[in-house]
Amino acid sequence: MPEISIIIVTYNSGRCIDACLESVLSQKGADFEVIVVDNASSDDTLSKVRNRDFLVVEGKENIGFGRACNLGVSRSIGKYIYLLNPDAQLADEHSLAEICRQMKKKPQWGVAGTKVISNDGLSESPPAKNYPGEKYVTRDFSKLPGNISWVIGASMIIRQDVFAELEGFDADYFLYSEETDLCLRTRELGHEIGWMEEVVVRHIGGDSEREADLYHRSCRKLNGLLIFRDKHYSRADCIFLAKRDLRRAFFRMITNQILAILKGKGSKQWAKAREYRGVWYTSKLYLALNCKNL
Repeated sequence: MPEISIIIVTYNSGRCIDACLESVLSQKGADFEVIVVDNASSDDTLSKVRNRDFLVVEGKENIGFGRACNLGVSRSIGKYIYLLNPDAQLADEHSLAEICRQMKKKPQWGVAGTKVISNDGLSESPPAKNYPGEKYVTRDFSKLPGNISWVIGASMIIRQDVFAELEGFDADYFLYSEETDLCLRTRELGHEIGWMEEVVVRHIGGDSEREADLYHRSCRKLNGLLIFRDKHYSRADCIFLAKRDLRRAFFRMITNQILAILKGKGSKQWAKAREYRGVWYTSKLYLALNCKNL
């Protein structure tokens, strides 16, 4: 029986999946299984994973990250679940063995993250010590166990029994903020969120959305965050944060639009204007739907 089950969710990941899988298959000192859940890729992803010696679950539609992870976990038998993005690679051949060692050593950890660095090694995604907008809301998080709030889902370890207790990822999320929600619910059950600095993962980041329009990607990111807020913050706090997002996005959108006229389409300022327009529009729509009775 494998000690650790690796779940990789793919969506048009043909450009990066080979490097990811090679980093997994080179692992030593750990018994593991690999489960790939494909969200109806239209590129050559499936042709690259079908000839490998592991389970491939082929979806007929894109069901999102969290639901695809749930599907993969339902087929797994490992004591630990390791979620690894297809655009990420384990940097050392003993990474899985170290993950298992640390999870045994720290039984209080329900979920844990690893050190995640950019592919060029110039930036890092550290564990978050606060929840989004936490300092502006009335909810008290001080009684939750541990001092880490959440870790990114690109490289996340979860105990199989804890995942079952949580009933997996919340299916209301499609993409973005589902790992924040999972980590918060884990702490609410009494488990800490752990951090493994010794395990290094290189992450390209955003590969599944590389061809997405900046405006629509920004809308999706904020929609995920709005779902998180609605589930865990008071209604008054959610509306306050949405109004704050609206104001900030409006001024930044206008500023970057003016600069983009000088710099041209495709410039950094043009991209920022598109992103802030997505935040502005999504916040405006949210407030229109939620402030009718205020």
